[in-house]
Amino acid sequence: MKKYDLLIKNGAVVLADKVEACTIAVKDGRIAALSTVPIDDGEAAEVLDAKGLTVMPGAVDCHTHLGIYAPLDADTASETKAALTGGVTTMMSYFRTGAHYMNKTGPYHEIFKEALELTSGNAYCDYCFHLAPMDDLQVGEMEWLVEQGVVTFKYFMFYKGLNLGANSTVSPTMSDCYDLGHLYNIMAEAARLNTLLKHEPVSVSVHCEDDEIIKSFIKRVNAAGLKGLQAYCEARPPLSERIAILKAGSVANTTGAKLNVLHITSAEAMQATRDLLKIYPDIKLRRECTLHALGLTYEMLQGNNCAKVNPPLRTAEDNAALWEALEKGEINWVGSDHANTPIALKLKDDMWGSCCGFGGTSLIYPFMISEGHFKHGLSLPRIAELVSANPAKAHAAWPRKGSMEVGADADFALIDLNLEKTVHAGEDFSAQEYNVFEGISLKGWPVITILRGRKVYENGKIVGGATGEYVKRPC
Repeated sequence: MKKYDLLIKNGAVVLADKVEACTIAVKDGRIAALSTVPIDDGEAAEVLDAKGLTVMPGAVDCHTHLGIYAPLDADTASETKAALTGGVTTMMSYFRTGAHYMNKTGPYHEIFKEALELTSGNAYCDYCFHLAPMDDLQVGEMEWLVEQGVVTFKYFMFYKGLNLGANSTVSPTMSDCYDLGHLYNIMAEAARLNTLLKHEPVSVSVHCEDDEIIKSFIKRVNAAGLKGLQAYCEARPPLSERIAILKAGSVANTTGAKLNVLHITSAEAMQATRDLLKIYPDIKLRRECTLHALGLTYEMLQGNNCAKVNPPLRTAEDNAALWEALEKGEINWVGSDHANTPIALKLKDDMWGSCCGFGGTSLIYPFMISEGHFKHGLSLPRIAELVSANPAKAHAAWPRKGSMEVGADADFALIDLNLEKTVHAGEDFSAQEYNVFEGISLKGWPVITILRGRKVYENGKIVGGATGEYVKRPC
């Protein structure tokens, strides 16, 4: 029997603080050695020559939505394949009961078990779930959910009084109990659970848009006759983000819960997080932004309802403010907010009635390397930190995921930094028929993706079957 299962040699390996020429040895799906001294090929069952390639840790896309608009089993298969093309080896998917997803309401004791059954055997990358307690019963299930490996919980600031998904104008669907008091209950329970566990792994992710501001501004936008994505942006203004962030931060500070502010889209929202830190210096705050908030604007896609998303696409000035925050180290991680949204749900002549969301996980590394590294000068270790190490740490998957240290899962994205391609729909295995990044040229693409020591994607093709596993956290 060989000492190692796999050697990856001659590549430029991206470590936590440097890029180094070294050989990676893999045994039983884990990193067994990192050596700057050559290891004899005969010691391994397989040798992969990575000459000319950059070896980065597999990306951990910690903001996705498997099964939101399609059957969970089928969506898991197609969208985890798409993830592999972007160098993503772990998808973390937000999930809740109610409309969309499995269209079921009830206890997670029943529904989460069914979700695990539907995803098992269908995933091509590893995966886990973040869950949203929608009522008091589900808040009471949080301790049981932690035992099942769920340590991140979600709250939606805009749900009270607004439709959950499609027509974001009227149609209240949440009971009055889904309010700040409910958020307090979630955060208080999260903080309590952290007192029982090592390293405080439990956190609360909040979608920060204020429903009262949105309802008022929808009326203003309609009265002004605005149309398209501009109307949607102005109907859900940065002010709604700011107010929601300050509310969520106040509750988090009082309860002691860890707060993840999701998908920050605007300069005003970013400033609100800075203000929170001034008001509450001891708050446990982490900040996220997305690929589309960094690279797309409503002006670029004004007539394209496929680009409707919550929070909305903003302006070039907002994009620039987020890049500045990334460069200053203020943003903790970048995710895709990937949601396979069929074009049939994107109504050509009805922006308000179109469903929200779109895919993006297949562009995690290409976008961040092209725009972050080549255009904005972020180092490759910083890119890896933003899309792999930090999301793994924040969501208690570290050090199994997101790490290039001995003992971590052997998850890698082998990148050709010189490979430049134009984004086209249909090239990433996603079931989504369009791509909102269509026609954009990106430089720096994964050519090989390795999951737990085995090739799963190579040169545009999926290699092997659905070997993805559920990641039970904390790791």
